[in-house]
Amino acid sequence: MGNKTFTRNWLAALVGVVVLIVTSTSCQKEEFDIYTTSDVNITEYLAKHPESFSQYSKILAITKAEGSLAAYGTYTSFVPTNDAIDAYLRAEGKSSVNDFSVAELEDLVRFHLIRDTIPSVEFSDGKLRTPTMFGQYIITGAQNTAGSTRHYINRQALLLQGDIRLGNGIVHVIDNVLRPSRQTLAEMVSANPDFSIFSQALKETGYYDYLNVLPKDQEDSSKFFHTVLVESNQVLSAAGINSYDALKSRYSNTGNPASPEDSLHLYIGYHILPGLKYLPDVVKAASHTTLSPQDVITTKLNGTTILVNEDTFNGVREPGAEIKREGSDVTAANGVLHVMKDPYKIKIRFPIPIYWEVTDQPEITKLANYRKGNSPKYKPGDLQDVNWEMGDVQYIVAPQARQFYVYHNDYLFFPALRTNVNGNGWIEFKTPLLVKGKYKVWISFIRRKGGGGVQISFNGKPLPRILKFNEQLAGMRLVGDTYTYPEGVTPESLEALGIKSPFGGRPEPEYRVPFYNNPELFIEYHGGQNYALLAGTIDVEQTDRHTLRMDAVWEGSGDVQFDMIHFIPENEDQLWPKFNPDGTIVPKP
Repeated sequence: MGNKTFTRNWLAALVGVVVLIVTSTSCQKEEFDIYTTSDVNITEYLAKHPESFSQYSKILAITKAEGSLAAYGTYTSFVPTNDAIDAYLRAEGKSSVNDFSVAELEDLVRFHLIRDTIPSVEFSDGKLRTPTMFGQYIITGAQNTAGSTRHYINRQALLLQGDIRLGNGIVHVIDNVLRPSRQTLAEMVSANPDFSIFSQALKETGYYDYLNVLPKDQEDSSKFFHTVLVESNQVLSAAGINSYDALKSRYSNTGNPASPEDSLHLYIGYHILPGLKYLPDVVKAASHTTLSPQDVITTKLNGTTILVNEDTFNGVREPGAEIKREGSDVTAANGVLHVMKDPYKIKIRFPIPIYWEVTDQPEITKLANYRKGNSPKYKPGDLQDVNWEMGDVQYIVAPQARQFYVYHNDYLFFPALRTNVNGNGWIEFKTPLLVKGKYKVWISFIRRKGGGGVQISFNGKPLPRILKFNEQLAGMRLVGDTYTYPEGVTPESLEALGIKSPFGGRPEPEYRVPFYNNPELFIEYHGGQNYALLAGTIDVEQTDRHTLRMDAVWEGSGDVQFDMIHFIPENEDQLWPKFNPDGTIVPKP
């Protein structure tokens, strides 16, 4: 980059003198003293302290960056001390900063500069929120030594003095020069002898060449960056794999790992995620797509441990594979590398029924009174896997008078799901893990006044039926251990209408109501008015968690109360099993 271009890109439109008076009203103790200074800009501040920063000031002068950093702006500059730059010169075999080309020094400055103001209080484990002007992210971490917390920058430098606030940004003083990554992900894996088996697999499957392209040479912007979860030789050895040949023997089903259909090819692709995902990005999302088509990994944070594919499937907990935090978040020129502590492989699953309690939310299940008492009221944003447009939502344990019609005696209470002058009410659920396949979706609820007409959609695609959660539908009378129906009515005929009873409780009849608005057919009915309605059939194209949304499209005031949602493969029994209030399950007779 030429000097004119370098200066023009950095120079703000407004050049002036800004004096920033910094005050602090926070009661939280800063980890570093905050220096308030009358110095106007970064360039001038460094020039006033030549005993510490004369070398870096010289670099700014050579690259013409001193003009930009003398202008108005919002910058964060990591500034190495004179001692740090002297050590860098010795490591590079140079006697002076003048021995570097201008382009090399421009890269150095850009990698130490962020067009954002980021205080040290935001230096948590992981990448900073804004990339450097070089285009790579800086990662930070904290270590507690002898009762003192010290911040490390890019695992290359120690923060000596932070939060020197100036008129155009913040200076953080560091004890080493930061170095951007020059290796591609492929080169980084190949250069580490601990990854030799995985590296050979990259080459044999063709993924080495795929991951060996710099962003500047990549025409497809969607392929600029990738994230690799590498398994070391030691990790593979613990799984009984001590060579590439052993890996190929176990996973290659065609003998040609370069084939996209080969199982080893899919195995390696399953360890590569599209995009740049540092550890905070990994745990932020519950699942991530991989280069193995239609296969995802799920991720979960358990305390400080990050687990891959730690799932509960079909009621059985599946242990996850741990990511080795201390060896991860390694920046490459075209992505980021994480190191696995345990091996993991593609899980071969087939569609099975999922009988999901909507009350099974992380924030609810960890309550001390879970299934014993009601929760506090939740506002939109309080539940990570449920969102809504209405009032406060609450987890309810059914009172004694109602403990006959909901599984585990609990449900999720929404105050309204209706149209109104301020817009239509809606609810979005993040589903449990669903295996690829086609499923019928049943919404199990307690009939109330809300939800007069509700459109269900799956991943944004509307399902065909408009459900009426406030319609007066008859239940079934239980005589002994057998439900009785009016003449000509069977569970199968109700199923054809998109109606079923998912409950196995034993209610006593209280009153008679007309069956499905037919005055000639009555059924004795207990007052709960609970049942399940068929929303439609969904096509799950990728094994993952998905979005199920409910939108009010017809008027109908009042609350709605949801108990379960059933995802049942379309060719399997839709009526059995049944679910008892005490948590037991009634199988098909």
